[in-house]
Amino acid sequence: MVRMPSNTCLDGFEFRDDGFFFDTDGSACVLVGTVEFNDFWNAFDACFSSPLGRKLIYAATDAEEAHLAMTQRAKFGKWFGRRRAEAYLNGRAACMGWGVFQHHRITLPAHDALTVGFLLAHREHLANERLNLEWNQPTSDQISLTLRPNQRAMTAPPPVHALAWLASNGEENRPSNPRLLDLDHRGATLYAGEAKSFFLPVAVVQRLVGDLRGRPIKVDGATTHWELDEAIEDGDLFKAVAHAAHIAYNNTDRLVYLQSRSDWSGHLSLQISDRGFGHVEVIRSILDGDDCTEFLIHSSLPAVVAGTVFGMWCRAHGLRGNVACTMVDGCLRLVVRQPQMNYD
Repeated sequence: MVRMPSNTCLDGFEFRDDGFFFDTDGSACVLVGTVEFNDFWNAFDACFSSPLGRKLIYAATDAEEAHLAMTQRAKFGKWFGRRRAEAYLNGRAACMGWGVFQHHRITLPAHDALTVGFLLAHREHLANERLNLEWNQPTSDQISLTLRPNQRAMTAPPPVHALAWLASNGEENRPSNPRLLDLDHRGATLYAGEAKSFFLPVAVVQRLVGDLRGRPIKVDGATTHWELDEAIEDGDLFKAVAHAAHIAYNNTDRLVYLQSRSDWSGHLSLQISDRGFGHVEVIRSILDGDDCTEFLIHSSLPAVVAGTVFGMWCRAHGLRGNVACTMVDGCLRLVVRQPQMNYD
């Protein structure tokens, strides 16, 4: 359950029984461990020939700026309301688990580039002008920033191009019961169980990946067993996202014990639905004598879930697998088979 004995920071969040999460302003988000995200990011970044750190900063800034433009509590007039808006922004950072935001400092950042991007959006919003950013991180718990005026016009960020495999089919708009979670908010630090975590807006991932379309990708041998339907756009980019999620899961020590297909339910609920990534149906399983295991992924970030679920399958069965992915009515169908040995 949500445990908040001394604060109500998470009041207003919507944790749905179907596995979709929304922040206090109604924007889709997912719950991610700080170590897990760092592992995901390192693996994803390694798929490209040049570092993506600045891309992540700008994706966070643009996503947060677009969010604030639609949020009434962030608006203020020429003479009144700025202090109230600033209090909302600082409170949002703390409630999302991003860290403590001050004018030129971030304390307890969830992730360096991400939180820098979020803070830049907040500062530009309050100043109503573009800012040049310089930052350094003397310790893991503190980031110092220097912000200077920029002459660029304060235009709205471009609309996000959400690829089908990084978007939902709209089913999160259907009615759903609330979901009980084990969350503990300690000041500006959020814990899911014992893991330090934070809420990541779905739009950040969508903007980041959308901005990387067309960039050369180093898809190594680890992703050659992924077969994608022709209808899946930017297949190498899909593989990079799924590969990074797979690596992040592999770096955890979460056990998956299965004796029958029904045993998947609890593991998928804990790993996927309890963190806002939607829900996964198990259609077929090799545990029931089928020749493959088939999953149907309902998520705002299907490619991320696909990499995680594939990692769970490999760990549960102690096998490598071959994967086939297709889009079905806005959902991602993931079929995993054992490799066939050819001795000819």
